[in-house]
Amino acid sequence: MMDVLLQALDNIIKLAFKQDTQGGIFVLEEPYNNDYPVTLIKKRGKALAYQFDKKGFEIYPVFKNEVALVNKVCDYVIFYPYKQTLFVFLCELKTTNITGSSKQVQATEIFANFIVKMAQMYLNFKVFNVEYRALIFSTRTIKSITSKKTKEPYLEYPNGLKHKHLRAGEICQLDYHCY
Repeated sequence: MMDVLLQALDNIIKLAFKQDTQGGIFVLEEPYNNDYPVTLIKKRGKALAYQFDKKGFEIYPVFKNEVALVNKVCDYVIFYPYKQTLFVFLCELKTTNITGSSKQVQATEIFANFIVKMAQMYLNFKVFNVEYRALIFSTRTIKSITSKKTKEPYLEYPNGLKHKHLRAGEICQLDYHCY
């Protein structure tokens, strides 16, 4: 069932934004900062990854550029089916300054939700279980969330979006974040 939704997403999104996800590992890299460490994404099965933050491209041409954070989108959106759920990972690559990442991933959640809804419309409004997660990769030292001994290692923004801060330049196993 998730293959149908994944194929619909692939059918409706322009090829210019698509990243290569063939094989078990693919790369997230910061296109505007050569010093930023490459982060490897490890997966099982199919996944689609898109980079909507392209130089010279307005992601939301109907909005005014001078309005803060309205025209922002995170670096990558990954659509990853896991069991009976499509996980939509909103990936933001930051250096040591993670200021603004919360609004950026929340804006991208709205955008990604629109994309998923369009794919559902494309499939005659079939309903799918979809979960959104923000993964913010940073080069700064990050305190371990698990050291707080909480059952749920995701933090949550006021709008309900679950998020994690992860270290840039390391291998990120997507299956470990599908809950």
